[in-house]
Amino acid sequence: MVKIVVPHWSATKFMLYDTCPGEFRQRYVDEVPLEPTEALEFGKAIHQGLESHYNGQDGERAFRAAWKVAQQDLHGRVSPSLTAMGMDLLDKVIALDLHGVPERGFSLDTNVDLGAPIIGALDLWDAESNTVFDFKTTRGAWSQQRAQTEVWQPFLYTWAIWDETGQWPAFEYVVCNRATGRVDRYRREWTAEQWLERMNVLWLRMCAISVAVANDQLECHGNHGFCPECGDRWSHDHVCDHASALKVRL
Repeated sequence: MVKIVVPHWSATKFMLYDTCPGEFRQRYVDEVPLEPTEALEFGKAIHQGLESHYNGQDGERAFRAAWKVAQQDLHGRVSPSLTAMGMDLLDKVIALDLHGVPERGFSLDTNVDLGAPIIGALDLWDAESNTVFDFKTTRGAWSQQRAQTEVWQPFLYTWAIWDETGQWPAFEYVVCNRATGRVDRYRREWTAEQWLERMNVLWLRMCAISVAVANDQLECHGNHGFCPECGDRWSHDHVCDHASALKVRL
C-alpha cells in the first residue's frame, strides 16, 4: 500500500480533517480546486487590506483591489453592499489601534512524530503585549463561548510563539461580521495548566490524524464537524453565504 505523504501540516488541515476526512481527501490528496465563494473571497480581501495596513501601506486600497478581482471571479454573485461593508469593517478594526507584525510565519518541528512540520502564519503578532491576534470574517454568530470551543488555531499559534520565545502568549479573535457590521473581540480564556492539559489531548489527535492520512483512511464518516464560517454543523450540501445560495441545486 502506497502511503500518502503530507508535505506539511497546518491548523487548516487539522480542522478540515475533523470536519470531514472525505473533504480532506478532495482538497489535499486529489487536489480538487476550492470553489470561490462570497465568504471565502471577502475574507481574503479583508485580510489583504489589514495586512497592508499593518505593513504601513494603504489598507483600504488593498482591500478594494482584492475585492474587485474577487467579484470578477464570482461573476457578480455577491451582495451589492459588501464593498461599503468591507470599508466600514476595515475602519473599525483600524480604530482598535492594534500593533504588531502581520502574517508572521512559523514552523514547528514535528517531523519525527507527524511526518512533516506544522507551518502557519499569524494574522498579527504583537511582541510587546505578547498577543496573537486572529482576524475572522463571518455572517454567523460569534460569542465568548464559541471562542472557548475553538482549538486548532488558538493552541497551535500560541504553541508556536511559546516554542520560539519561551513566553506563553495571549490569543484573541477579532471578528468582523459582514451581516451586521460589528467588530467584536474575544480573548481565549485559559490557565497555563488548562492549556497544557488540552494541548496533550490535541497532540494525540494530531498523531492519530497523521497516521490515518498516511494510511489513506479518508472516507466520509458522516459525523461532520462545524463550519468555520458560520459555526453551524457542516454537511456536504452546506450553504452559508450569499454566492453559494444563488447556485441551482438539483
